[in-house]
Amino acid sequence: MKIKILFIALLLTSLAGCKVGNVAHSGGVDNASYLQFLQGGSTKYGAGVEVFVDDNPAFTAKVDKIEKLNVRGNVYAIKQGTRHVKVVHEGKTLYEKDIFVGNQETKKITLP
Repeated sequence: MKIKILFIALLLTSLAGCKVGNVAHSGGVDNASYLQFLQGGSTKYGAGVEVFVDDNPAFTAKVDKIEKLNVRGNVYAIKQGTRHVKVVHEGKTLYEKDIFVGNQETKKITLP
């Protein structure tokens, strides 16, 4: 009797792992572009900089050192296309420009 119960349990366990049919997942590339901010001069941006993209609320971004470009730095996703970008640190505008970024493109902005 114990052997029959053990056999049935083993059979049910092995059938539980079976899969019926094939499952396909199709996905494309995200429709996003990216911004990365680099420290060009000797100025330290400790807590980061405020970034305004178009008319959206500001977000805080960290500034990467140029020497560390061999490692993926901090990137921030934005919508692709022409964007108005303004970078402010301690009330001073460091960068303000209309830029174009393509799909999956990273725009590197070097700050003074």
